[in-house]
Amino acid sequence: MKIDKFLEKVMRRQFAFPRSEADLALLRSITEGRLDRTKPGDWSFHGCAAALNVASEFASQALDILELIPFNNKLADVQEEYMPSYPPMSPVTSAFFAAWMVLDAQDPLTGKTLGELFAHYLEARSGPDLLQRALSALNDSHCAFYEVRGVDSGEVRLWDIAGRREFRCWNSSGYVGRKGEVWFVRVLPPLLETGERSVTMNTPYVFVEGGRRPWEDFFERCPRSRAGSNAGLRDYLKFGQFLGYWLEFVVQAYVNHTGNAIFVMGFPDRPNSMPHSEHGRKL
Repeated sequence: MKIDKFLEKVMRRQFAFPRSEADLALLRSITEGRLDRTKPGDWSFHGCAAALNVASEFASQALDILELIPFNNKLADVQEEYMPSYPPMSPVTSAFFAAWMVLDAQDPLTGKTLGELFAHYLEARSGPDLLQRALSALNDSHCAFYEVRGVDSGEVRLWDIAGRREFRCWNSSGYVGRKGEVWFVRVLPPLLETGERSVTMNTPYVFVEGGRRPWEDFFERCPRSRAGSNAGLRDYLKFGQFLGYWLEFVVQAYVNHTGNAIFVMGFPDRPNSMPHSEHGRKL
């Protein structure tokens, strides 16, 4: 496929966002400095969540484009298989799946995610600056493995085990966390220039045992990441080894849950370490 011609086709398409009016209004209020604090929590989270909602509405329309119909069918099959909601119905939460579908699921024909297509569309149409900024951060993000370094005053300090850097975070689920835990979660940087802390974008998947060292060993074993924090590692964490790889992982690793955390165990490359590895494919 000639990707340039496909992108031109997307750019010519008229998209409407009636379901996202409140999200677009929230982004405008942030841009204009009208932070009336009617929502609890961190405005970086609310801004990024609003941008993801707008991107999801774009995606629902873009998937009707002829060239994307096979991809749409694959996504529908994945959704039917994992039935995203929340445990006990499914360890794949609605928020986890929504972000994965727009930001991480890569169309094999075009090599693009739906979030990347929306970024092209916004750039061509001179879309709102804050929406473009939030979407850029979202498109660049992926779930990763973090050690909890400390918890204080509603914040959690997370150490990116593969990337070897620390983040001050506001956890959107409300789960406090404990020092030494390992989380599998999507972390985004501050949306506002005045922001000082990152935010999590999904209920954390919290490992019930092991600590940081076994995950350092995992990244040493992982062929795609032996070179360290590089494009190969990023692609592995973002796209996995097949469509739905990380959805499959959380299903196989699921142990238990509370209202604000999902508990898991095991490693993707060691099926016997996961409680439900008999569920489906080897990772």
